[in-house]
Amino acid sequence: MRRAYVVSIVGTFEYFLRELAGATLPSIQSSLGFGCARILELASTSSGRKMSELAFQALKGQHYREVFWYNLGRMALLYFMPLLLLTVFFQIEYRRLLRESLRAHLEVIAEHQAKTFDLFLLERAVNLENLIDDPLFPGLEVDEPFLGSLLEDLRLTSDAFVDLGVVSGSGDLVAYVGPVNFPSLVSYENEEWFIDLLAGDRSSIITEIYLGFRDQPHFTIAVRRQGDGGVQVLRSTLSPERLADYLTTLEGAGEVHSAIVNGSGVLQVTTPQVGEPLGVSSFVPPQDTERGFVPGGRGSDAPGYAFAWLGETPWAFIVTSAGSQPGLGVTALPRTISVFTVAIFVLMGFLILFRARKLAERQLASEKHEAELSGQLVQAAKLASVGELAAGIAHEINNPLAIIAEEVGVMQDALDPELIEEDDEPLDVPEHLEAIHEAVFRCRDITRKLLTFVRQAEVKVEPHLIREILDEVLEVMLGNELALSNVEVVRRYDYSIPEILTDRNQLIQVFLNLVKNAMDAMPGGGTLTLTTVRKGERAAISIRDTGCGMTPDQMERVFVPFFTTKDPGKGTGLGLSVSYSIIQSFGGAFYVASAPGEGSTFTVELPLVVS
Repeated sequence: MRRAYVVSIVGTFEYFLRELAGATLPSIQSSLGFGCARILELASTSSGRKMSELAFQALKGQHYREVFWYNLGRMALLYFMPLLLLTVFFQIEYRRLLRESLRAHLEVIAEHQAKTFDLFLLERAVNLENLIDDPLFPGLEVDEPFLGSLLEDLRLTSDAFVDLGVVSGSGDLVAYVGPVNFPSLVSYENEEWFIDLLAGDRSSIITEIYLGFRDQPHFTIAVRRQGDGGVQVLRSTLSPERLADYLTTLEGAGEVHSAIVNGSGVLQVTTPQVGEPLGVSSFVPPQDTERGFVPGGRGSDAPGYAFAWLGETPWAFIVTSAGSQPGLGVTALPRTISVFTVAIFVLMGFLILFRARKLAERQLASEKHEAELSGQLVQAAKLASVGELAAGIAHEINNPLAIIAEEVGVMQDALDPELIEEDDEPLDVPEHLEAIHEAVFRCRDITRKLLTFVRQAEVKVEPHLIREILDEVLEVMLGNELALSNVEVVRRYDYSIPEILTDRNQLIQVFLNLVKNAMDAMPGGGTLTLTTVRKGERAAISIRDTGCGMTPDQMERVFVPFFTTKDPGKGTGLGLSVSYSIIQSFGGAFYVASAPGEGSTFTVELPLVVS
């Protein structure tokens, strides 16, 4: 017997855990309300009580966690998600605005530095033009000491000048001062810069960076003059290092990395952070616009850069952000704002956690109260059923009372001297007393069963045969009413169905409600068919009548409390709703099939526990 109790409790506990794992909140509330009541009521014996308490505590803890996480998730979505979305939105907008601001700032710096560097190159060309246009300049007959003094004067204006030389119209270097010792006569006749200077409209030229005779990266800046003796060219070399140093002195240089590239992307002047002179740059600005911004490639570490084309030379001035992050150097939100946002999230997390716990506790208290109300509702349905059974029960009691009265009368007549005749047989007192005894105990059984059914007592989970419970309802409680109502009862029992662990009293209430409803649906009489079959690990009990049936709308509401198809005053509408709750609490299922004019079939399925 103890093993049977354990199997029943564990089976019930596993059922409700499955229900809790996959149910929505309303179904969780329903299953727990009746499930807790069932497990508490299983404690009818000392062994059963111990196991049921353990099962109840486990179920209660599981349900508390379910409700807690449900409320926590719901509140997190309700409170956290809007704030999180706003935070993400403001972060995106902040980065976009910062990106646009930095982009505009880089464009301004690039344009300003390009104009400044343009002016610097123009000044260097003007410096040479002033020398060659000076009336005191001796032209091709210049000697090296005089040319050296001119170089010193140039270096006073800018230390970017490296050397100074005078070239004839035929390209021969006639005078030179500087760091290079040329071994023999040097001719620039075939040099590209010399050809362009003589053939072009401009009187000055600045070359791109190249190695030349010195085999060192440098620029050549040259001016020409048409004199009495022909064309005279004054040329000088500009140092890339000095030009790079000049880049670092420009306004805004501390915020950016600067470089100058030609149309092919070859670095002309650059800072070490960008590359080396004559190196190939990853920045090749478009030539169809004077200035602009080129964003970094998506998904790459290439930074975006601003550019502006120079006017004196076909070069582009490019600047990139000196920020530490790739791309545009865009940083995250300021640290104070980030810390404040995190603090708000943490505070809200604690508040939501506290609120979720309170809601879970309040919800469990509400479900406990609902379970208590449900028990009261079951009791009310019992009392309503007793009221409906009053006439039949009275008739059942009247039969043994009539027997008792008849037997007592016989005994009284037998003891009356006036009625005793000499030839009468002696009275068999023990036989009449036995009849009285049987009638009394029959009344006692009827009243005891009625009191057991009505009394609000603990559920007793014991092994019972379904067919015996059905027979008790049909014969003891409703036998007289069935006979008077002209209802034919057909029993189709599957005798292979074993005993199941259940509460006999509550199961009687379910079958009593179903049979009573079937009788009410057949006011002129009919056939009541009770069928039991085994379906795997379940027992199915079907109660079919040949009454008026129900419409689809009535079938949808048949288990709704206080809904009834009976005339006013003939039903409370609680029987089926309470029966449904009882079957659900046993881990069973309830089905109904009906059609107008074709009767109704109510099917109850209960789990089997094979002992």
